[in-house]
Amino acid sequence: MTNKAVARQLALTADLIELTGGNPFRARAYASGARTVERLEAPVATLAASGELSGVKGIGKGLVADIEELLASGTLASTDALLQSLPPGLPEVMRVKGLGVKKVRTLWQDAGVTSLDQLEGAAVSGRLAELPGFGAKTVQNLLDAIEHLKAYRGKAHLRDAVGPALAVRQRLRAAGLRADLAGAVRRQCNVADALDLVAVGTPAQIAEALGGGRAEADRVEGAIPLGLPLTVFAATAETYGRVLWERTGPREHVDAFTEAHGAPTDVDEEQEVYTAAGLHPIPAPLRDDPHWLTVAREPLPTLVRTGDLRGTIHNHTTASDGAHTLREMCDAARERGLTYFGVCDHSRSLQIAHGLSLDEMEEQIARVDALNAAYADEGVDFRVFAGSEVDILSDGAMDYPDDLLARLDLVVASVHTGFNMTEDEATARVVAAVSNPYVDVLGHPTGRLLLRREGYPLDHEAVLDACAEHGVAVELNAHPFRLDLDWRFVRAATERGVPVSINPDAHATDGLDDTRWGVASAQKGGLTAADSLTSKSADDLGAWLTARRPG
Repeated sequence: MTNKAVARQLALTADLIELTGGNPFRARAYASGARTVERLEAPVATLAASGELSGVKGIGKGLVADIEELLASGTLASTDALLQSLPPGLPEVMRVKGLGVKKVRTLWQDAGVTSLDQLEGAAVSGRLAELPGFGAKTVQNLLDAIEHLKAYRGKAHLRDAVGPALAVRQRLRAAGLRADLAGAVRRQCNVADALDLVAVGTPAQIAEALGGGRAEADRVEGAIPLGLPLTVFAATAETYGRVLWERTGPREHVDAFTEAHGAPTDVDEEQEVYTAAGLHPIPAPLRDDPHWLTVAREPLPTLVRTGDLRGTIHNHTTASDGAHTLREMCDAARERGLTYFGVCDHSRSLQIAHGLSLDEMEEQIARVDALNAAYADEGVDFRVFAGSEVDILSDGAMDYPDDLLARLDLVVASVHTGFNMTEDEATARVVAAVSNPYVDVLGHPTGRLLLRREGYPLDHEAVLDACAEHGVAVELNAHPFRLDLDWRFVRAATERGVPVSINPDAHATDGLDDTRWGVASAQKGGLTAADSLTSKSADDLGAWLTARRPG
C-alpha cells in the first residue's frame, strides 16, 4: 500500500469514529496520523519493516499496530467493525460533496437520513432547510452534488478497488485456497462496479475463509466498504482455468470467442482456453477490445511495464501547486529508479494553481540548470528537463510567448478552463495548440475526472491526426482520476506513429507512484515500450525533443 492509501484508511477511521460518536481524542489521533503518513518522504511500508515507524513524531504505538495491520491485510478490523455498525446507506452519504462528518451526523441523528435517496427527499421536501447550517444555497449545492454522485453510484476508481480485491484474495490464499482476481479489476478497467474473484473450493469453504458472506450454488456473495458487490466464484481444480476465463470476461469477449471457436472445455490453466483454439493467450487487460481476438493467431505484442519507464516528464513542484521542491521531487524520482525528471509547473493564466509569471519561469529555468550542475558535481547520472504545463487558451494559443517556449526543454499543452465547448470548438482549440511548433506533448486530452466530471467532447481521430502531422506526443495522464488519453484511443495513436507519454502529473513525491495506474491503462490499450515516450533514455528523449524544434 502506498502512503496515500494508508493515509486514506486512517482518515476514514477518524471520520467513522467521529460519525459514531466515539472518543474525539481517538478520532483526532487517527486524523493526525493520516496527515503525518501522507507527508512522509519514505514509503510507510519501508519504515514499518525497519522498525523506524515508531520513531516518527505523531505516530504512537497504537497507530503503528494499525498501520502494520493495514500493510499486512489491506484493511483494518476496527474500521470494518465501525462500517458494519452504520446503516448500510450512510457511507454513501459521506461521499456527498459539501457534507462534512459533523453534518452527516446531524442528518443521521436529527433527521433520520441514512441513505442518498433519503437525503435527496429531505432536500426536495424542504425538511433539510429546517436544520441548522442547511440554508437554501447549501441545499441546492447538495442537490447538485447528489445528482452527480448518483450518476456514478456503485462505481469506484481502479486504484480504490484493487486494494480490497487483493485483501480478499489474500484471505482466500491464507486459507489454503487457490484464488485469483477476475472481472473488471483483473481487466484493469479504469472504473470498477464489482469485485469478482475465483477460488478453488466449495461455497461453504470460501465463505468460511472470508469469515462470512452469502453462499449460493456456485459462488459466495458479499460487499466491501466501497459499496461494491463482492462475488467469489467457486471452481474445482479441474475447472479453474475455464471458470477464471469466463468470470474475467467481459461477456462480449466470451461470446465472440465461443461463437468463433466453440465453448471451451474444462481446463486447470486459463491459457489452455486459447491454446486449445490455436490462439496465443490474450492478456486480461486486452479483452475489452475485440481487435485482439481477431489477431491472436499471431503472437501478441509485449505490453509496456512500469519497469520499462526510464523517466517522468509531467510533474509539479512548490513553484506552482506542488507539495515538494524541485530537488525533493527529483530525488524521489531517483529513488524510484528513474533517470530523468521533467518539471512542468503551471503557466501564468492558471492563477488558482499559482501559475508562474514570465519572471518566475526564468527563475525556474535557472533552478533546473543549477540542479543539473549539482547532480553532475555529485557524480549522479540524472537529468532534469526544464518545462511547463502551458495552458491552451480559448483560441488555441499558448499561455506563454514563443520566445519563452523556445527556451524550454519540453512543453506540455493542456486545457484547464473553459470546458463548456461543443465538439467542434474543443477539437479546433486542441488542434490549434498541437500545431504550435514548440508544443511537445498534448496533456490530458479531454480534461475528464473519472467519477467526478465528464471531459469536454473531442474528435479524437482529428486530434491524433494533428498530433501525427506535427510530431506531437499524446499524454496518458496516470492520475487515477484522469487516465486520459482513454485506453480506447491508445491503438489509434500508435497506428499513426504518435508516441504515448505515461505521465503521473505528480504534485507530491508519492504522486510519482501513480504511474502504475497509467501503465495499467496503457496495457489495456495495447501499448508497448517502443511506443512509450518515457521508455526512452534521457539522451534519446533529449534528442527527440531537440529534433522537433524549429530550425
